[in-house]
Amino acid sequence: MNKKVSKVLITLLAFSLLFTSCGSSSNGKSDKEADKQEKVTIRLSTWAGEEEAKELQGIIDKLNAKSDKYKIVQDSNPADYDTRITTQLSGGGGPDLFWVSAQRAAQFAANGVMLDITDKLNSSSSPAAKVSDYFDTALQPFKKDDKVYGLPWIEQPIVLYINKDLFDKAGVPVPGEGWNWDKFLETAKKLTIDSNGKHPGESGFDSKNVKQWGFTLNGWPPVQMFIWQAGGDVIAPDFSNSPIDTPEAKAGFKFYSDLINSPMVPPQQTIKDRGFDAMFKNKQVAMFMGGAADALETKVDFKCMVCEVPVGPKGEKATLGDVLGMGINANTKNKDAAFEALVDLTDAIHQWKVMPPRKSLATVDEMEKLHPERKDSMNAIINSMDYARQYRYFKNYPDWDNMFWTQLMDPIVNAHGNPEKLIPTVKPQLDATLKK
Repeated sequence: MNKKVSKVLITLLAFSLLFTSCGSSSNGKSDKEADKQEKVTIRLSTWAGEEEAKELQGIIDKLNAKSDKYKIVQDSNPADYDTRITTQLSGGGGPDLFWVSAQRAAQFAANGVMLDITDKLNSSSSPAAKVSDYFDTALQPFKKDDKVYGLPWIEQPIVLYINKDLFDKAGVPVPGEGWNWDKFLETAKKLTIDSNGKHPGESGFDSKNVKQWGFTLNGWPPVQMFIWQAGGDVIAPDFSNSPIDTPEAKAGFKFYSDLINSPMVPPQQTIKDRGFDAMFKNKQVAMFMGGAADALETKVDFKCMVCEVPVGPKGEKATLGDVLGMGINANTKNKDAAFEALVDLTDAIHQWKVMPPRKSLATVDEMEKLHPERKDSMNAIINSMDYARQYRYFKNYPDWDNMFWTQLMDPIVNAHGNPEKLIPTVKPQLDATLKK
């Protein structure tokens, strides 16, 4: 080979090697860019409706912009959510992250479809990963054998929303300390008015032509709340039986049944036709029990107050703390990224929803900072957290709950069923479900 040509080739080769070692990667990016990992797409399934999904997307967009590990993609579809997510997970598929009710969380953890995140929580510095900061009632449904399988993002107590304008017009004092069942019923009567201005119990009252009802219920709020207020329960602490036949439990069922069948509550068909909470918003119902996150006082054109629910006949305080959370699919291929997305999104939702299930956030000062528009409501909501209770969840709880509703509560609510006659038949079936 010509020496001159040989020297040229050697020189070109040297430059080529130098350029390769210091320059661009094969895809046209610098080595620094090539070494930087692409964000992992984390699919999230929720039951959020249109408005809630839009608000959630705003939170997700901010998290995605800050993270160099993940990109959360939201799939919000409330239609048959429970059935769909259960089918997907049990079949080995489904999203990386998913919203889950406390009821399903206990079942999913027992069936191994939710990822055990105990060790990841222990090694994380995220505020949302600090397990000791959660209320026990909120975290319990996501635990099994001292392992944690998900995180709650809300524990909203049921509170009482009242139309203060209607209270003032009727000259009825707003609920206060020691407001019990008797005072609640008395108030409901005074706020129930027929087309002639008559109240229940007055001569000439026409129950067929009521224009304003004192209260409403349609299976919600749950009867368990009133049974707890009476000192009873529906599942024993050791899960040995369903004590729905105790005098205390029967008192709760009777109170509920009597309300359903009273003129102070709209007929169930009327509620279906006009809308459950819509009747309160439209000033047709004076008192409504809903979750603290409903924020009805910010959605109506009248003076609305948030109060605590009444206490039981012996002064027992109890309300339901409705717990919802989020878990990771045990079959996800992106465990680390999914966990980072889980704790980041959980913490963000804690700043968004009322009430966050963390002790450090559940104070009047903190909540007023996060939700200044609800300043006047926070005392009642936070007080309610002190005595909020959870259902006693277990692996087969959905089966138990389905039987409790179809065999007992649906007949009481929709068919004027007598609890005294239904309980002896339903109790053995519920007990059998507990023993499966």
